[in-house]
Amino acid sequence: MNESDFEILLVSASDYEKLTVEIFYKGKFIALLNQDEGVDNLKIELSGENVDEDMVLRKIDLDVFLTGVELAKQKIIKGV
Repeated sequence: MNESDFEILLVSASDYEKLTVEIFYKGKFIALLNQDEGVDNLKIELSGENVDEDMVLRKIDLDVFLTGVELAKQKIIKGV
């Protein structure tokens, strides 16, 4: 696992009041992190039902997942 395998994108999705981040690993979506309830109460959302299966990881090593979440958390807190 390499940090360069991750892509953390700041997005402004219309479903959310504040910035969110999307977490990708090797080009595949893992989860979305949102801060609508504040940075001290971040929420993570896994992929929904209507998603292109080729673009989503349904099974991932726990350490890889946790690394991605931590990178996303740092990015959403910094807002960059």
